[in-house]
Amino acid sequence: MKSISRADPKYALDSGHQAVASVGLGESFVVETHDCRTGTITRADQARDLLDTRCVNPATGPISVAGVKAGDTICVEIEQLHVDSRLGLMVTRPGVTGLDITQEPELRIVTCDDGYANVGTFRVPVTPMIGLLGVAPAGEPVSTFRGAKHGGNMDTLLIGAGSKVFLPTFSDGAMVYFGDVHAAMGDGEVFLSGVEIAGRVQARVTVVAGWSLPTPIVETDELVAVIADGATFDEAAKSAMAKVVEVLTAGGMDPVDAGFLMSAAGHLRVCQYIPNASLVHCRFELPKSILALNQISIPNLQSAR
Repeated sequence: MKSISRADPKYALDSGHQAVASVGLGESFVVETHDCRTGTITRADQARDLLDTRCVNPATGPISVAGVKAGDTICVEIEQLHVDSRLGLMVTRPGVTGLDITQEPELRIVTCDDGYANVGTFRVPVTPMIGLLGVAPAGEPVSTFRGAKHGGNMDTLLIGAGSKVFLPTFSDGAMVYFGDVHAAMGDGEVFLSGVEIAGRVQARVTVVAGWSLPTPIVETDELVAVIADGATFDEAAKSAMAKVVEVLTAGGMDPVDAGFLMSAAGHLRVCQYIPNASLVHCRFELPKSILALNQISIPNLQSAR
């Protein structure tokens, strides 16, 4: 199986980048990722180093996928996800988050063992997820801090082993990037970071024929989630809800019925809430059991090849 090294990290998703590797449609491959500080923070006495943001949120890629044309929708299936058991970190900086409880950069070095992440005075279960997954955007490069229609830094808990991420593409080959793996993260990532850690992602990419996707969508065994970004919570929430209506009505559902369904059985969630940096993502979840009960289909989710 092809293994793609993290040795050449990128700090923007950019259609001008040369591919670091090429894979075939449906071919399984492994991607190595750095932690959120590119391995530069390893000691508890490095808190002041957090003020230097030049090496923050590295991504591995881009990876070219044979047979993908600009405008296609791709399905990235996460087959396996493993985190480094030796060393992780949690970080925050003053003036960035909605929690105004420190005037200095703060750092916790984390170790993982027996299925738990040890963070100073507390521990949490290791539940690996991928914070950054996207394709080269149209137009100007987009920082790995941010996410938008191309994916990118979405910090969505659902993106882990067994999930499928559907993304529109803007370049031939899709040019896929991975990064920002967490050993654990709460919805909202409200104090700037999850348990940041290096990782190894096993994935494969397929194409969904004839689907013009308005925004990233995540599918798990239990639900379908539509993701959207905004400068504020209101913007991100309204965008996510509007895009759900767009997806449902494209399948033939009346928009008012779609709204009532969302209000009766859907769930609006916060993925990432870093308001002072205008980093906000929301997702709207539709349980598959409710879609099946009402024979509501999103057929393009089933047509990856």
